[in-house]
Parts: sequence; structure tokens; C-alpha cells
Amino acid sequence: MGRRWSLALVGAILLGAVFLAPIVRADPAISRAAADEGVAEWRFSNPANYSASDLDLGPAGASLAWLSLSHRDTTRSDFSLASSLANIDLVRTAGRVLLADTSQAGPVQNLTFQPDPASMADDFLYAGGSNQNYGNAAQLFVGNWSNGTWTRSILQFPALPLPANATIVSASLELYYSFVINATPMDISVHAVTSNWTEFGSTWNSADGLAPWNAAGGDFDPAAVATVAGITNGTGWYGWNVTSLVAGWWTSAVPDEGLMVRQVSDTTATMGQKGFSSSEDPNATRRPRLQLAYTTPSSHGRLLSAPITAGGLAQWTGLWWNATVPSGTNVTLRFRTGDSVPVDATWSPWSVPLPIFGMPIAVPPTHYLQYLLDLFTPSATSPSVQDVTATFTRYAISGSVETEEFAPNPLLSWGLLTINATAPIGTSVTAAYSSDNGTSWLPTSSGQDLSAALVRGIRLQITLATNDTLVTPRIESVTLRYRLSSAALGNPAVGWGIAFFAFLTLLVLLRLRRHFAATGLLLIHTDGRVVGNAGVDGPRDEVATSAMLTLVHQFVRDSFQGPQGTGGELKSFQVDDKELTIAKGAFLYLALVGKGTKPRALASRLVKFLSGLETAYGPRLEKWDGLRSSTGDLEADLSWFLRKGYHAIALRRAVRYHA
Repeated sequence: MGRRWSLALVGAILLGAVFLAPIVRADPAISRAAADEGVAEWRFSNPANYSASDLDLGPAGASLAWLSLSHRDTTRSDFSLASSLANIDLVRTAGRVLLADTSQAGPVQNLTFQPDPASMADDFLYAGGSNQNYGNAAQLFVGNWSNGTWTRSILQFPALPLPANATIVSASLELYYSFVINATPMDISVHAVTSNWTEFGSTWNSADGLAPWNAAGGDFDPAAVATVAGITNGTGWYGWNVTSLVAGWWTSAVPDEGLMVRQVSDTTATMGQKGFSSSEDPNATRRPRLQLAYTTPSSHGRLLSAPITAGGLAQWTGLWWNATVPSGTNVTLRFRTGDSVPVDATWSPWSVPLPIFGMPIAVPPTHYLQYLLDLFTPSATSPSVQDVTATFTRYAISGSVETEEFAPNPLLSWGLLTINATAPIGTSVTAAYSSDNGTSWLPTSSGQDLSAALVRGIRLQITLATNDTLVTPRIESVTLRYRLSSAALGNPAVGWGIAFFAFLTLLVLLRLRRHFAATGLLLIHTDGRVVGNAGVDGPRDEVATSAMLTLVHQFVRDSFQGPQGTGGELKSFQVDDKELTIAKGAFLYLALVGKGTKPRALASRLVKFLSGLETAYGPRLEKWDGLRSSTGDLEADLSWFLRKGYHAIALRRAVRYHA
């Protein structure tokens, strides 16, 4: 009889919940504008009452969903969409960006080498002062003087300041023409000096002040390295291409004895002199210099991505990547943003390289982002990029929400539809209604009278859209008026509910017993699922029972004490010798089935035990996955409370076994 009676009690309560369901509906809220006119108001505070797509629903109403989105390049197909690839291999290893050729010389680097007087050796040799040294002179003279005397200049640069693995691409000797004697056109050539000499010992006759030249006027290769023709009186820089000679010095293919600068065929040329600045020129910017261009062993590759679209105006929030970067190699990533495709001058400049491996970014909102990957290696080992991800946020371009079917009874006609919304420039709010439960929709708008709609249940559809995905329209509420026939002026559901529960109360009084014994314990999630039970009165249909308890609890709270009451909780039902006592927690219900006169402290013990369960099992039960295996030893705790806990004099521990 005990189990059969418990099932009868469950069935009776569930039947009552079915009768009362229409008046505990959470949304829309129902009010009366007149005796025969009702007003339904949808405020979107309970998302469970709606079907929504790309909208956020809550106490503030409805708005377009704020989306956190990303674009990720990680496959060969992704990276192959790049706007350009230079020395990049996407084939060798699928999903990896690698250098195609790791044997390249690096980019050409330029260096101006202009030594100071202490490290630079230069002098001019004068036939008219055959034993005179001019190493301290501020000029280097070239050309034929009168009476068969002429001048030549010699220079020697110190060791070149290049990396040991550099390869010289070009070298130019540059001299500044600063001292004009006459405007006679002159061809001036550069030659390799072939004997060792000193700056402050060399003269027309001697290489170092002691040893003579092999031939007076200096020892040099008669084959000119380079020649500049027709120098007249135009001051400034003049340059001679001395690549072959300087490259030979660098590789030690030829000895570095310096350079001679002389007038072509100076022994037979007509009179003319040119004066160039030496390393002793007080103006340091005019001193002799070498313009060097060189490379080092290195390979570079570059991937320029296609512009990434955010699908609208968006706030870019981060750029991240994963890469393998062996020692000595490098990967850099930069980005720019804009609002047009193809890229034009309105785009931002390239950012500085981002730290490995990415970072949040803060830039003005735009529609597009483009990134630039640069890979480098000084050896045969290539760095490898696995993926690049750009993250951004924006509102959805459009979204919609549909209400559940609303069918007041007996309905006479529908009335005025009002949509309380804000729609900034570039946004829109549109509406439609359905009289066939969503099979077809008819457009409508705020302020429209729907009296022509069919007299049957109605569903509303509201669509929000924006052209500026950083701005959203908002709906605070939607109201719909309707007229009821005279038969609806009362509320028969309330009468049925009162009569039904009066009947249950009578049964409780008839079956009351003096002594109390607990026979069943049921733990129910607020969403209606049975989490666990203990005792002989555990229900066979747990899903139906838990749903029933949730509905009854809501009915008693919202209807019996009503909106004017203080609110309350369902405590117990008593029928014959069975009593159902219910405690409500933060996210669980605990129901105890028993017979007889319940202990005075039962309610507080039940509440305390439930609180202990929520504390001990909260992280697992609040977002329960529905599997009994994830509840641990919950059943043991329920069994302990059913056997001992509910009548313990002092419940020292809320959960006995496995807190």
C-alpha cells in the first residue's frame, strides 16, 4: 500500500500542475486593461520562453549578440590564399610555412666606411719636392704642375669593418673635390699600389723615408682599376668603382697596399691640378671614404596574407601565432588594418613586429586586417610557422527572436501591437506574426492593429539588424492587446486549483498518523531531473515526478500567495499516512516521503542536509551532466539521512560520508 499510495499522490499533484500551468507562465506577463481586454507583455527576461538566433536576451531586453570571433590560418589551403609569397614553401610539410631556399645570400647591406686620421693613411707625392712628405696635408693633389713636375696621391684604408662571413657586392672609392686650381678637364684614374709604404715617410722618391720606390713617383699597377673622365671645377664627391680590388683584399686574393689616384698619363698631360680632401681635412664629412655593399649568408622569406574580413566593422583584439624557431633563426609578424579591398592608402601603416607568440592588440575598429610573416635563417635550418589567428569582436549583423504560441481562452480578437525599441542610425527592428504556429509569417510593425488576424494562437517574430556592427538596436518589451469573450471574465483555473488542493488537504487530514517514519528520499535538480533517491518510495518515473515537483513548487509560490503576498515555499503535502516534505535549495529540491506525525525539527534538518549536499557536491551538481557516475557517493549520503539523519538530535555534519 505504501508504494501504491505514493504513486497515487504523485499522479494527483501532476494532474493539478497540468490544470494550473497556464497561470504560472513566466513570459508573457498578463494584465487586464479592462474587464474584457487583456494585455500580454514580453520582456525577454526568461530566454527559456523564446527561440532566439544571434540575439542576447535578458533583464534589459533583447539586442544583437556580441560575438567573439576569430580567423585562423593553419592548413596548406589557408596559407595558399596569401596575397604574395616570396621564398616560402607550403608543400614540404603540410600545414607549415617554411623557407623554400635556405642557401640564399641575405639582403644587400650598405656601409659607409670613413676612417678618422688616426686609422687612415694618405699622402700626396710631389715631383717638385721629391724628398718632401705631405702626410699631414689637408689635401690630396693630383695632376701635372709646370716645368715637368706633377703630383699623385696614395691612400690606404684600415681593415674593413664587415662581418667575417660577408661577401662584398660593390665598393666605391669616394673623394671630395674641395680645392680648385683651374678648370682644365682632367681624367683621373685609380690604381693598386704594389709596394708597402708609410703615411709620414713616403715621398716622391721614397716609400717610407728609407727605402726608395722601385720607380720614382710610387709603385703601382699601370692597369687602371677605374677612371673618372672630364673633371673640371665642379666641387663635391667623385667616385671610382674599386669593387674588384677591395673584394680581392677582403678574400686575401691580392695584398692590400692601398690605392693610387693620378691624372691619366700625367707625365705627358697638359698642365692642370685638382685638390681632394684628405683624412686630415678639419671637416670630417669630406674625408675619403669607401661605400660598401655586402651580403651575409642568410635566407629570407615573406608571406603577405590576404586581407582578413571581420564580416563587418569590428574591434580587433589580438593576433597570435605558433612557430618553431631554432637558435639563430627568426620569425616576425606585423599587421595593418583598413576598410577597403584591395588595400589602398587609407590603410594603417604596418605595426612594429609583435612579440613571440602574439599579443592583444588595440587599434581603431575596421573591416579588414592583413598580416605579414617574415622568416629568416643564417643556415640550412628553416623556422616553421604552424598557424596564425586573428581575434575580433562585433555585433551580429542580424538576429531574430520568436515567442512561444500565445492563446488566451476564450479569445474574441487581437488588438494593438506595440514594440518598445531603440534603433540607432544604421539599425532596424522589424516584426512579423504567425497564426499557424510558425509555419508562415505575415509582416507587421509597432502600432499596427492585429484585429484582422485569425482568432487563434499567435506567435511573434522580431528581427534586429545593423549596418554598423559596433552598434545594436534594442527591444525593451513587446505588448499585444486582445479582447476576451464574457466567458473569460473569471479565472476558472484558480477555482480548479483551490478545489483540487482542498481535496488533497482533506486526504492528508484523513490519513494523518501519530508517529513518523521516513520511507523515501528524492533529490531533484531545479531543471526537473532526478539526481538521486533512496528508500522504498523512490519513484519509478523520475523524470515525470521531478517535473511535477518543479511545477507545483512554482504554482504554490506564484499563485496561492499571489503577487500581493510575501511569497513562500512548498513545505509539505500529507495524504493518509504518507507525507511529502519538500525543501528548496539554490539549485536542488530535496523531497522526503514519510508517514505519521513528523518531528518538529524535520524541516530545519531537511534544509540543513540539503545545504550540505549543495556545498559538498555543488561543482558537480549545479551543472550536472546527467550521469549518475559523476555524482560520486551521493546515494550513500541520501541513504544515511533516510536511516538516521532526519531524526538525529544534532546534525553535526550536513553530509555524513563523502563531503
